Amino acid sequence: MKMLSLLLCVSVSAHAAALPESAKIDQLLAEDWAKHGLKANPAAPDEVIVRRLYLDIAGRIPTVEETETFLRSNDPQKRAKLIDQLLAGDGFTSHLFNYWADVLRLTDNVKGRLTAEAYEEWMKKQLKANTPYDEMVRNLLTTEGGAWDSGSIGFWMRDENKLDHLAYTVQVFLGTSIVCAQCHDHPFDRWSQLDYYGMAAFTHGMDTRGSGKDYLKVKKPGELDKEALKAMTKQERKDYLKQQRAAQSAQPKLDKQQLNQVREVMNDVMKPLRYTNIDWQEGRLPVLPHDYKYSNAKPGDSIQPKVMFGHEAAPLGGETTLAAFARWMTSPENPRFTTVIANRLWKKVFGLGQIEPVDEMTDSTVASNPALMAYLTQLMVEKKYSLKSYLRVLFNTDTYQRMASTQEVALGETYRFTGPILRRMSAEQVWDSLVTLTAGNVDNSVDADNDRLHQYLNDLAFFLNTVRDKGAEGLIQISKQASAQLAANQQQLAAMRAQLAEKKELGQTSAADSKELAQQANRLRREASQDILEALLGEERASDLRRGYNPKAKDKNARPQVDETKLASMDKKERKQYLAELQKTAKNVQGLNIRASELPSPAKPGHLLRTFGQSDREVIENASRDASVPQALTLLNGPIVQAVTSPISSLSLHVQKAGAPEQKLSLLYTALLSRQPNSVEKAMLASVIRERGSQAVEDVTHALLTGSQFLFIE
Repeated sequence: MKMLSLLLCVSVSAHAAALPESAKIDQLLAEDWAKHGLKANPAAPDEVIVRRLYLDIAGRIPTVEETETFLRSNDPQKRAKLIDQLLAGDGFTSHLFNYWADVLRLTDNVKGRLTAEAYEEWMKKQLKANTPYDEMVRNLLTTEGGAWDSGSIGFWMRDENKLDHLAYTVQVFLGTSIVCAQCHDHPFDRWSQLDYYGMAAFTHGMDTRGSGKDYLKVKKPGELDKEALKAMTKQERKDYLKQQRAAQSAQPKLDKQQLNQVREVMNDVMKPLRYTNIDWQEGRLPVLPHDYKYSNAKPGDSIQPKVMFGHEAAPLGGETTLAAFARWMTSPENPRFTTVIANRLWKKVFGLGQIEPVDEMTDSTVASNPALMAYLTQLMVEKKYSLKSYLRVLFNTDTYQRMASTQEVALGETYRFTGPILRRMSAEQVWDSLVTLTAGNVDNSVDADNDRLHQYLNDLAFFLNTVRDKGAEGLIQISKQASAQLAANQQQLAAMRAQLAEKKELGQTSAADSKELAQQANRLRREASQDILEALLGEERASDLRRGYNPKAKDKNARPQVDETKLASMDKKERKQYLAELQKTAKNVQGLNIRASELPSPAKPGHLLRTFGQSDREVIENASRDASVPQALTLLNGPIVQAVTSPISSLSLHVQKAGAPEQKLSLLYTALLSRQPNSVEKAMLASVIRERGSQAVEDVTHALLTGSQFLFIE
């Protein structure tokens, strides 16, 4: 009887799960449905699946050709093949990057924009290469050096306050909200403030303020290697100390005044290196704040590293505490790391997590289907943390390929996943779908390297290596060669200050006088630093470095391209009209031929992406999918829609090729909804054609764009 109930609750699917792991997930879900007296949602037809797969994997709607190719195919494995094709494409990289940009709060609107852009590029390459998730997280945690070594240092540069950074790190990768414990014992969980500082001790040694100044320190020969001393015999220690003293005596005395002068000038010279490198300092520990009020420690106490749960994170031979922390965090034995990422991706695919909220797990947290959550965690380990392999299993389940559940799941209710949940497109999916309608498939634009970025990073690396090679002694020598100019500058500034002081005594100074003095001081400092730079790098390279990194605005790079073949087939009047339309469209496009992942992150307020709820990157997963009046107005009469309906857009070119008015409107349904209009819609469209004539195409385009069927993932 139990087996009969199980069979009844699982309606016959349009396809059998393509993978044994997918079938296992379907089985665990079916057992849960039978237990709770539920029935699976109906199987979704190809028209629904093709659009859903493109949106969920590639982050955009399919083109007309992509939809028609899939719907025409009689291959029984076409769904599994399409999943593999999309997972292998650059659209997947772009879409998954948008997801992680939201989770990790990636932004290039920061002081260290150079590092931020290198970080974004690094992340895209990791996703494209399908770097195992545990390896990627370990790389983020243990990265060190300059942005020219690895853009992953942007992970640490994201937050100036390292205590805050720890809270974000634990929330993202361990699904545990501990931020309250930074200031006091957690009111709703078992974590104490001392626990928080114990975790912070693992990461506190990361210095993000480095700008290369450490290479300006005078290297003192004779500095003792304390670790080496411990391992020596008494006689070895004596010989070693004698050698060190001899080396120190042989060192020529440095001109301290000249060294101080160099350091002053180098403050300006080293500006290009700010926010571009980080340095790990082993043994640096956090101290409890002055207002610490608990009896288990005292304010100002240094706190040793100690994990909050799970096995200990003791360093192995030669391992730093940070490396031990990263190894502990990403271990399959960690009670939360694997569960969190398995649950996050389940939510991304099905619309809701097995555990909700996904990043507020506690000791008492129970998944909606514990057996399934345990299997998903095991599956992630079996797939060796390949996000792509794990997602492939989820997309191939019968459950994913069922009709979406349209009833909203109330807060606190348990959803049993009889199908995916009906979801609204994210801001990035809306943008990328409009790009598809305007310019077609532009997924291959995602993979281009930023040549200007790498050129500048290479210049910075060369600069820093040169400073390192010269050392304090070499820099002093360079400074002596420019001493006349430096002295003249100082004298000129001193005279200006004296003159300003005289005016102050007579009450004749103004804000303009002070401003002029500051400007002159800055100019003279720049001249001095330029002399130093030229002496170090040569005139051309020094000039490039001083100009700084000024990338072209990403959303202005691309412009509608002239179709030379089309142009050749036109007469003079048609050609003039075509070029005028091209120019008009160029003004309205505003980047509508490049993916959202290639635009500034996040977009500026007022941009379509922000209007449709793109995260401001201040809080983890801070995006919104709520509807608003500005969204409706944007789709009704904004410049974006003008670009989509322009005579030279991909959509319009397809419509122009269609025959009768009925065929043109049917093509609009294929382009925007990936299906043909049903009988009721056909009757309505016939009425629109009769009443609106040549205006019917534009009317229906606007109606479909602003309708819920376009904006939702069914």
